[in-house]
Amino acid sequence: MLRGANGSQRKQAARAWNLVVFSIGGRRFAVKAEELAGISKWTGSLPAASAMPFVSSVIRVEQTEFPVFDLAELLHVSVRGDSLLCLMAKHPWGTMAICVDEEMPVLHALDPAAVQPYRGGDVPTIGSFSNGVDQIPILSVSKLGMAQDG
Repeated sequence: MLRGANGSQRKQAARAWNLVVFSIGGRRFAVKAEELAGISKWTGSLPAASAMPFVSSVIRVEQTEFPVFDLAELLHVSVRGDSLLCLMAKHPWGTMAICVDEEMPVLHALDPAAVQPYRGGDVPTIGSFSNGVDQIPILSVSKLGMAQDG
């Protein structure tokens, strides 16, 4: 509860979450917009050794290399399309790239009260929401590549 200037109390309205909804292998996922550094065209990756699970390549953006988290491999699917996209995700260990389907991601505002538990265990999530037909998992970017994946 917040107290107004006149001394009365009022409830603080929950702020909507801005989510970016995208697909990998035809499956829909969401991520909080604040956890993304950008979205661009996928330009391919280069093999690289890594101790982090599901990271075996890097992409080069200008003069900087970023690890690629292979979310498609974790999900046992293949990305779809001829013009794939790249999500640049803000991970605690640094920005990493995720290759996603060519279908354009969509910004979606969600009331936090609409977040439900995600029943699947295939990806780390902070919950899910229903778009009327599907349950869309909301990825926990900070947990990608941690020991519980896979």
